[in-house]
Amino acid sequence: MAAAYKKLVLKPHEENRVLKGEFWVYDNELRGNLRSYQPGEICRLYSSADMYIATGYVNPASTITFRVLAYEPEAVIDRDFLSRRIETADRQRLALRPDNTYYRMVYGEADFLPGLVVDRFDNYFIVQITTAGMENFKDDVFAIIGDMYPGAVLIEKSLATAREKEGIPLINRVVTPGAGPEKVIEVNGLKFRIDFLKSQKTGFFLDQRENYLLLESIAAGLEVLDAFSYAGAWGLHARRFGAKHVEFLEISAEYMKQARENVALNGFGEDDFTFTREDAIRKLKEMSKAGAIKDIVILDPPAFVKSRARLKEARRGYKEINLRALKMIRSGGFLITCSCSHFLGKDDFIAVIQDAALDAGRRIKLIELKSQPYDHAVLLPLFQSEYLKCALFYVY
Repeated sequence: MAAAYKKLVLKPHEENRVLKGEFWVYDNELRGNLRSYQPGEICRLYSSADMYIATGYVNPASTITFRVLAYEPEAVIDRDFLSRRIETADRQRLALRPDNTYYRMVYGEADFLPGLVVDRFDNYFIVQITTAGMENFKDDVFAIIGDMYPGAVLIEKSLATAREKEGIPLINRVVTPGAGPEKVIEVNGLKFRIDFLKSQKTGFFLDQRENYLLLESIAAGLEVLDAFSYAGAWGLHARRFGAKHVEFLEISAEYMKQARENVALNGFGEDDFTFTREDAIRKLKEMSKAGAIKDIVILDPPAFVKSRARLKEARRGYKEINLRALKMIRSGGFLITCSCSHFLGKDDFIAVIQDAALDAGRRIKLIELKSQPYDHAVLLPLFQSEYLKCALFYVY
């Protein structure tokens, strides 16, 4: 017998997107008053003609008012349901890379679990919850991961601004009693000390780990600028692959401290690095105007655009930093430039770089355009799950 969930009804002709595989329903697409629904409450969604569409959770406080969890009318959303979904997501990753213990275990809607991200760092599992619906199940999520991996250290790092839109507080804590927030991880043969409570996102950008290897065949003997350097992953890869000198450019004192620690952790001498703590956008402009010269410039900024309404402004930001980088790259050098904004598509991203090159008076050749790895796989037609662009250019 199906669970007795409340009923939500769409306005006429609003069901097509969900029937085609979209996960979200917006407040202006629903019929009636939603005051009787609690944030995160499980509901069944129906068309205006009373046809069952999907089961999911509702949040009257959010513009994205309903999120799909299941398409089967008999679906019961409980711990068993979540356990099956999480185990399936994990099994898919391990089937592709059975020896890897550093990966995104759950990727939100792309794993049919909207509002939930889990990153695995060996025995550490970093859980990010962004919706009221998933917040109601977080104790179940912790228990499921603990059952799957006895001895797991669980950290809840739910700091995304989406939580504020959902009406739930930000949380940053170690869940497992007696466990600490720090761990030394190893990625591509390099060590990084991560304090998960003081780090960006879930601690380390696992989505870039394969893209760091772009430096393997080009970095030897060169001068490298790693802008928006965070804890130094790009620059450390460059040095590992033979770069003569690496300059880190990062505004955060905490992240610059982490970069210094990671340099020492890998046995590199500080003389091989410069640590410039400045606003990267402003400093790139100053450096290019002062005639600074680098062989490789790496740009890996945070997302400049978090809504479609601000896309034009974001394009200007991406163009500015790429223009400044291109002005300082020695002829025959390389630009590695990234965007993690899903609103800025691949074609638009390349067009922005081309505009920057024209204004900088440089010619560029696109050598490789990479994206996110297998554990961040894109569920079609959910365009929001495809976000990362990482381009390698030869600069004339």
